[in-house]
Amino acid sequence: MILSNKHIFIVEDNAANAGVILTTLQMQGAHTHFDRWGTHTVHRLKDLPKIDLILMDLMLPNKVSGYDVYDQIKAIPELADIPVVVVSASDANIEMTKARDKGFKGYISKPINFMTFPKAIASILEGNEIWADEDF
Repeated sequence: MILSNKHIFIVEDNAANAGVILTTLQMQGAHTHFDRWGTHTVHRLKDLPKIDLILMDLMLPNKVSGYDVYDQIKAIPELADIPVVVVSASDANIEMTKARDKGFKGYISKPINFMTFPKAIASILEGNEIWADEDF
């Protein structure tokens, strides 16, 4: 299993999308943690074991965006080094450049590809960046 013992935190408001992502990662051995709203992410991250990666939806409820949550995470010194990757159905032509400029480590479009998604996550955990589905 290519994600054995990795701790991955998912911020995703859509229950169906969260289920698919969580299940896909767990089937590859990852320990997953989840926040549906993005409003408690920082507090949850502080209370968990070391997180290896955060997967961030951009469109969250209650006028919160993935960019807002990213800024909150990066403002906390003990969380600032955790790589964050966008997983979104937003227009990649617009959001990919914004995410890269902001400091995200990659952009994965929804719907995810079950075959390549775990490989992309493993590559990011090895220190690579992923900016196109064609990378895998």
